[in-house]
Amino acid sequence: MSADGALIVMHGEEETQEWSLPVGGELVAGRDASCAMHLPDRQISRRHAIFRRSAEGVSVEDLQSKNGTWVNGVQVQTATVLSDGDEVSIAARYKVYFVDAEATAPIVFDRRGLRIDHETLMVYVNGEIVDPPLSGPQYELLKQLFDAGGSLVPRDTIVGHVWPDADPGGVSEDALDALVRRLRMRLGEHDDEHQYIVTVRGYGFRMEMP
Repeated sequence: MSADGALIVMHGEEETQEWSLPVGGELVAGRDASCAMHLPDRQISRRHAIFRRSAEGVSVEDLQSKNGTWVNGVQVQTATVLSDGDEVSIAARYKVYFVDAEATAPIVFDRRGLRIDHETLMVYVNGEIVDPPLSGPQYELLKQLFDAGGSLVPRDTIVGHVWPDADPGGVSEDALDALVRRLRMRLGEHDDEHQYIVTVRGYGFRMEMP
């Protein structure tokens, strides 16, 4: 790694790319071929974001892109200073990790597991975007379980969250079980080795991460 630190880009299962950024340097990320960090994806704006390095550190600024830039899940509104290991999401298509040359321990990029980008409503399993996107009820079910952090979520709570306008007594257990099965199938398309949704018979469901 460069003594100036590095920006490491990941996109799905493609090989990683790395850019160094010396003090005083700037690096534009975008779809346009003239961008130093060329990200050829239709969801990326021609000039999407810019990384700058000053004596104070490395920052990222969104260039009024169409689909946004996030740092650790928080949308970038102004220039944001990065810390070692921060994850920058470019339009929910590319992940850019900042690795500080002065860090005492290496950053390990683990693709395994499930991640939800609440800003873009994108779901990632083992580093891959779930595409086509989940249906509305599937996403709301997954978000409810994910946000519970592994705790049990009762059936009634899920029904009230997924079908807020429905009469709770009008949503059958079979309807909820069918929704859970469909969501499991969608996640299984990207990870057939782990069961993310665990049924607690007679009570509800919980999320179990790898």
